[in-house]
Amino acid sequence: MFFTALIGQIFLTLLCHLRFGLFYFFGAWVLLMTLFIAMLLPETKNVPLEDVAHVWKKHWFWRKFVIDAGIAGGAEMRKRIALEMS
Repeated sequence: MFFTALIGQIFLTLLCHLRFGLFYFFGAWVLLMTLFIAMLLPETKNVPLEDVAHVWKKHWFWRKFVIDAGIAGGAEMRKRIALEMS
């Protein structure tokens, strides 16, 4: 909501200064967000909830952040996360 309010406040000022370039500006943001979704978010449509973790483990970017629950469970997993964060 903060960014929506910010855009609402600065839109007319940007429109006066950038004129038609403002639409290129917002178009570039839409392109950037589309690339983010296409590249960094794996498709989970029709994937059972039990298999979603496997989808994240197989993804080229997110697999380094996913912790295998079979290796460490419960308190051990929290200790491992705490060690990685520090």
